[in-house]
Amino acid sequence: MKTDIGLPDAERLSADLEEISRLVDTTRPGWSRVALSEVETDSRHHVAALMRAAGLDVRVDNIGNVIGTLSGNGSDRRAIVIGSHTDTVDGGGRYDGIVGVLGAIEVARMLQESGIRLSHDLRVVDFYNEEANRFELSCLGSRALAGSLTSTHLSATDETGRTLGSALAAAGYDDPLSGTRWGGDEVLGFLELHIEQGPVLERAGLPLGIVTSIAGISRFRTLFTGRRDHAGTMPMSLRHDAGCAAAGVVLAVEQIAGTADQAVGTVGSVTFTPDATSVVTEAALLTAEFRSPDLGWFSLARDQIAEIAAKEAEKRGLTHEVTWLPWERPTAVDPRLSSAIERSVSALGHPAAHLYSGAGHDGVQMAKLGPIGMIFIPSRDGRSHCPEEFTELDDIVVGVHALARSVITLDQEGLS
Repeated sequence: MKTDIGLPDAERLSADLEEISRLVDTTRPGWSRVALSEVETDSRHHVAALMRAAGLDVRVDNIGNVIGTLSGNGSDRRAIVIGSHTDTVDGGGRYDGIVGVLGAIEVARMLQESGIRLSHDLRVVDFYNEEANRFELSCLGSRALAGSLTSTHLSATDETGRTLGSALAAAGYDDPLSGTRWGGDEVLGFLELHIEQGPVLERAGLPLGIVTSIAGISRFRTLFTGRRDHAGTMPMSLRHDAGCAAAGVVLAVEQIAGTADQAVGTVGSVTFTPDATSVVTEAALLTAEFRSPDLGWFSLARDQIAEIAAKEAEKRGLTHEVTWLPWERPTAVDPRLSSAIERSVSALGHPAAHLYSGAGHDGVQMAKLGPIGMIFIPSRDGRSHCPEEFTELDDIVVGVHALARSVITLDQEGLS
């Protein structure tokens, strides 16, 4: 089989990035393309059109995954899967996920333009809703493919009481659990190109990273309930102030994560009721998360949060509740795929670092279907999930070339 693949077309990649960057919510900061929004739906139609133009057989499944297939000519019907996502966080950037989708489409073009026919089918996927949505659930599309999206997930509610299932139905996906799951024997391997979203590669002056593992993510809500009183007349010693208890937990998240190697903790929102400085806070609801590549550390972090929340409530005469949301354990990247990536990168003459991912990815779900591997490219100043997110076009080209070479290596050698 011919294996001499050409270089990615930098001008074409740049034009693709520019086009999809116009499909954003102009009323929001940055390049916002939040799942369950009209503009996000438009972007996936756009991706489907790009796939068709690239010669892929395209379908959209019952939860919105856009899947393009380039048929192979071998007897092994397991597919090599590549791709990422095109939804963003509110106020996000132009590269997180998008590079992986457009890069995967470019790989399909490169194979055909180089006259290379893989033995295995190549599936290019734009996964639906990778980012955490307002129902505190992420990776909806890949969860559905892996069979780990459940009716319980669809019953989750947002702050208005609306269910995830009804929101999906309104977006046109009223039967997301039907016919979306892939079989356990369908995937030879999943490869994802992604921006690092951190500073390691840029600081090391390296063009590529080979991911060793994906951090686990555990999210929780804490509700404190006290008593509203007049803010000017109720003495400090007699208050039942839910807001002060919440503040104690906010600082605890920072302290708990800050003393653990490679762990991070973030408070995403704090809501006080009533929203008035003239009234002592009656109720305070906060949402937060911990991330770590160390599975055992999560139990310790949960125990510490439970203890601190109880103490904050007790000393102020409050009631409280800590609710732990569905979580993802740390996910190891398959060493055989990492080895294939390393050999491919080396053949192209590029040095690479080995590093773990502190961000969550669809690969966590895809690992339930087969081996996964990830390639990182640098992020300027390590910035991501913000409008300043940026990766040089030259780095994207190197990453796409490495992805293409890794696909060919996997196709030829399998999981040796």
